Amino acid sequence: MTVRVGAGLLVLIALVSGVMGILEVFNVRPERAVVAIGSAILLVGYAAALLVVARGLLRLRPWSRGPAVATQVVQLPVAYSFLGGATTWIGVALGVVSITVIVCLVLPASTRALVPHLLDSSE
Repeated sequence: MTVRVGAGLLVLIALVSGVMGILEVFNVRPERAVVAIGSAILLVGYAAALLVVARGLLRLRPWSRGPAVATQVVQLPVAYSFLGGATTWIGVALGVVSITVIVCLVLPASTRALVPHLLDSSE
C-alpha cells in the first residue's frame, strides 16, 4: 500500500511537470527561446523519468526506490525556493508531496515489498 501511494504521488508530480513543460513550449518568446525550449525539454524529460520510476515501484522493482527517494530529496530545496509571497502554496504543496513520497518509500512495509530478502530472518 505505501509503495502504491508513493508511486501515485510520483505520477502526479510527473503529470504536473509534463504539463508545465508543454505550457513552456507554447510560451516561447524570441528573446528567451533557448531558455524556454531547454526548460521544456528538462520538464518533459523529468516527467518521463518519474513515470518510469513510478512504473518500477508499481511492479515492485527494487531499483526504483533509490531514484524515487533521490528525486524527492532534490525536490525539497526546490519546494523551499517557492516559499514566500504568492508562490508559498506551491512550495508547501511540493514539500508535503515530496516528504510523503520519501516517508512512504522508507517505511518497513515498503522495504518488505521491494526487497523482501533483506528482512528475511531465515538466512
